[in-house]
Amino acid sequence: MTLNHKPNIGRAYLLPFLIYFTVNSIALLQPSYGTNLQQDTSVINQFTLTLAYTTALILILRQHGLLSYILKSAIPLCILFLLVLISSFWSYFPEKVIISFVHNVGLSLIAICMAIYLIFNKNNFFKLLLLILMLYILATIIITINMPYIGIMTSSNIYDVSVIGRWRGLTGHPNSLGIICLFTTWVCTCVLFNSKNSKWVYLLAVVTLAGLFYCLHKADSMTSLILSIALLLGISGFSLMNSSSRNTKLIKTVVCIFLFIIGLLFIYIQHPEIFTVKYFFHLIGRNENLSGRTSLWEIGLKGHEAKPFLGWSFDNLRSFMSNFKLGYGQLHNGYLDLLVRGGYISIFLFILVISQLILSIIKQALDNNKDYLIVLSLFTAVLIHNITEASIMSNSSLTWLMFLISYFTSLLTNKYIKQKII
Repeated sequence: MTLNHKPNIGRAYLLPFLIYFTVNSIALLQPSYGTNLQQDTSVINQFTLTLAYTTALILILRQHGLLSYILKSAIPLCILFLLVLISSFWSYFPEKVIISFVHNVGLSLIAICMAIYLIFNKNNFFKLLLLILMLYILATIIITINMPYIGIMTSSNIYDVSVIGRWRGLTGHPNSLGIICLFTTWVCTCVLFNSKNSKWVYLLAVVTLAGLFYCLHKADSMTSLILSIALLLGISGFSLMNSSSRNTKLIKTVVCIFLFIIGLLFIYIQHPEIFTVKYFFHLIGRNENLSGRTSLWEIGLKGHEAKPFLGWSFDNLRSFMSNFKLGYGQLHNGYLDLLVRGGYISIFLFILVISQLILSIIKQALDNNKDYLIVLSLFTAVLIHNITEASIMSNSSLTWLMFLISYFTSLLTNKYIKQKII
């Protein structure tokens, strides 16, 4: 079945995300708030996310031929999800594997809804997301300043002492606040440089950017802070380049590269210590073992060596942790985390997914579709973020949802262009 007519896409396609985001970003809604209970066991989580996933499925089924096209086109991702389900046979905690499978399929449904709304109504997509996220950032700042016992990590929390004093806002952890700010940076920057809206929308985007960078500073989420700055500079720079003619674009590129090299040489001559590894970690407020991450990576590699091909299963590392006595919930590297859970086969499948996404982006760029930058920026940010954090195939993770949005947007854009629907 093919997609042979322009779909009727409205604001309802952001409703599944709004439901998901509400329960996922406001930890106070969890009855397990401040305890060791996992959100997977929360009745509120189960009910609300089921509502979000079901709503997304209903909206997708309204689009004739869309679901069948997705199943045919996203074969590598579908096989990866199938591997998740099959891994329940060798997991010590098969019920956790089933939960992981449901969340991955559910997040994909939400991402598909967001992708088709982005494709057919880009301006409204970013405007509505901006309003939602602006209110969230504003609420985070007001509540944290006025009720620090809610918004600031203290010694009574279950987390490591290194997070004491950092902002977590309405979330359960500073890094969770960080990834929300990273997503908001992408939305704000796309509003400013990749959409057409009124002046007040642009003003809201600038104000929201200021607020989220303040939150990032207080949360001390360095990975998200660095990536947010890179997103802002990257999207704005590429957008300005694309607005020029080919000759002007080439001149600007050469001049920028030349000035960048000259600047680096000047800084190196004046302050050579800046280019040392020790200074880099001092600059970002971390030590050379990345706040204990390298020791976790060593344990993860040992776990991979024990089960190299199929891994320990997709049960949130429960089987792996029970064997290696690891008291931490993740390995702080998405690729190593995936390798431990699904072995070489999962890495191979994920490489196929990435390759499919990259080829779609290249095709759009060659077709002079300037919106490729929207997908490329989000996709790149997620891949880099997973160097120090683990979110690939992670249950109800906003970072994983960001990847899925970029994947399905690129996939569907090429299809709709081919059929001359957009």
